[in-house]
Amino acid sequence: MMGIVPIGLFLINHLLANSTLFLGEEEFDHHINLIHSLPWLVWIELVFIFAPLAFHGLYGLVIALQGRPNASQYPYMDNWRYTLQRVTAYITVVFVLLHLVHFRFAHWFGLAGEYKLVRPEFYAFTLDGFLLLLPLWLWIAIYLIGVTAVVFHFCNGIVTFCITWGIVIGDESRKRLSVAAGVLGVVLMLWGVLSIYAIGTRAGSMAEALPDVIGQPLADAAAAGVPGM
Repeated sequence: MMGIVPIGLFLINHLLANSTLFLGEEEFDHHINLIHSLPWLVWIELVFIFAPLAFHGLYGLVIALQGRPNASQYPYMDNWRYTLQRVTAYITVVFVLLHLVHFRFAHWFGLAGEYKLVRPEFYAFTLDGFLLLLPLWLWIAIYLIGVTAVVFHFCNGIVTFCITWGIVIGDESRKRLSVAAGVLGVVLMLWGVLSIYAIGTRAGSMAEALPDVIGQPLADAAAAGVPGM
């Protein structure tokens, strides 16, 4: 249940907000500032995002480790969905942890100050995060794989949850649910791809202005005399 509410609702909001990267700097900063201006934001994140996410992730890994995929012996659609649900669970856990370290908790590792190469706004902070530590193409590949895994895991999880709890009964209702979940997955992927595309194109332009820094360790970037380091 936690994988749908509140985690799923947060995922939808998160991808929607990030898709405003495609609309430009002002739109993205406006929407992210609205979120960060919420009162008691830290407690909201802790109670409604991080705690459910940690419980769902740990409990889900236990279930995944106990599972016995048999898609190779019985290559039916439901068996493949069962297998992919568990594979994407592992990818999602790794990706979420990386994403949190990459941005939300970057300051714990001394990275937040290094990201703000040009301006302190969220838009610049996000772009700068894709210009350091790893090559831009690798960040883009990681986020494309991660977002795809998260979206599939969420949408397929909705179908599994509704079938398991008897919310939908019968082949026709299950087919309609699968179609609805698929449409939701397409929308979420569209938002995710739009944000990654916007980051890739804009960060690529910035990379041309910082040819000696991209993909280099932070120490090398500091030695290169980049502003803010």
